[in-house]
Amino acid sequence: MRFLREIAGHQQIVQTLMNAVSSGHVVHAYLFAGPAGVGKKTTARAFARALLCSQPAAGDACGVCRTCRQAANHNHPDLYTLQPSGASIKIEQVRGMLRRIPYRAYQGGRKVFLIDQAELMTADASNCLLKTLEEPPGGTVMILVSDQPQSLLPTILSRCQLCSFKSIPLPELTGGLVALHGLDPVKAGLTAAMAGGSMGKALAYAAGTFQAEQSLAIRLAHDLDGAAPHEALAMAGQIAEQKEKVSAILEILKCWYRDLLVLKLTGETGLLYHLDHIDIMEKEAGSFETGRLLEILEEIETTRKKIEANANTRLALDILFLHLAGRAPGLTTGVEEGIV
Repeated sequence: MRFLREIAGHQQIVQTLMNAVSSGHVVHAYLFAGPAGVGKKTTARAFARALLCSQPAAGDACGVCRTCRQAANHNHPDLYTLQPSGASIKIEQVRGMLRRIPYRAYQGGRKVFLIDQAELMTADASNCLLKTLEEPPGGTVMILVSDQPQSLLPTILSRCQLCSFKSIPLPELTGGLVALHGLDPVKAGLTAAMAGGSMGKALAYAAGTFQAEQSLAIRLAHDLDGAAPHEALAMAGQIAEQKEKVSAILEILKCWYRDLLVLKLTGETGLLYHLDHIDIMEKEAGSFETGRLLEILEEIETTRKKIEANANTRLALDILFLHLAGRAPGLTTGVEEGIV
């Protein structure tokens, strides 16, 4: 469990929370809302730790007191985390959590209730929680975490202080991966670019073997250039079968063509993500027109967004790879719209 001071990319939110701890002006309910993987739950846990700390320093947990050690080991008796059971958070779960509220805190301070994926509460569970939010008990803090706050009851939204999380800017995400997670700057830069502002994705990529995806994406970029239609479609089929890798491959492809564009426009190698492939990039950058590279980057980003919106992955990749091969002029708008 991290400290608030270690959270990367959300300085304004972190400072607001630390000020609340320092001043004692903590509200009864918070909603941490924003895209998946940007650090909402990590921040919520760090905030809970600070709220429970017996001797907080500058609005953050001290890290050495008994309550901090218990929170770090996930066995603090006054910190309760509620997560979905299956596909939803049921009323029985919320009732079980609320039964703890009337009792005094074991450590004599606050009690903190963290509800993860709060948007998955059933209607009955939401209404059950709402009654408590309408008449908040003293010494109790609730932290709701949600990727889809629009799915929560408006009455719940109105009774929570909103902390709106955004995607983490690339420099801050890269810096966090270097400073907090020990990645070397080159790997951190590529990992951050692939993650699209999500610390969760970045850590998943860093922990995995994305070098294999990197090699595959670079080989695709090379093989697709000028490929025949049947070759491009065959490659699309192979990638579509590896659904768990599609997102990473598209991000790496985008970084690759972005590097070619930077190299073509500036000749500067210090701005590149794929420094370990500089020889290949220097050869390939000259074979592309600037306008073509810009088109490719736009096509990759459009495809990524369509797949994230549950488009047909195979058809989306078919169209993208035909574009990358330079074999798509015959495609009609109607065909492209068919993947949405």
